Amino acid sequence: MTKRNKPNLVEALKKINNMPDNHFGTVDIDIKSLPCMNKPEKEKITTNIDADLLETIRAIAEKNDISYTSLINDVLRKVFIENKKAG
Repeated sequence: MTKRNKPNLVEALKKINNMPDNHFGTVDIDIKSLPCMNKPEKEKITTNIDADLLETIRAIAEKNDISYTSLINDVLRKVFIENKKAG
């Protein structure tokens, strides 16, 4: 059995550092424009949601690997603020 050479991260990084800058692009980003920097303040409340509706919401959230509270919040934002379909 032949001995397998393990990749060496230090050597790989040296090769990258020695490459010309024109091999890499530039990224112009405004950090303040990222969604994670502009999250609205949260307020904890207690609410009662019909059991069958909550079961459906939790199933959708689990299927999409998100929290059910985030799903509820996003749907409410879409209906009441973005689309202005209510009231």
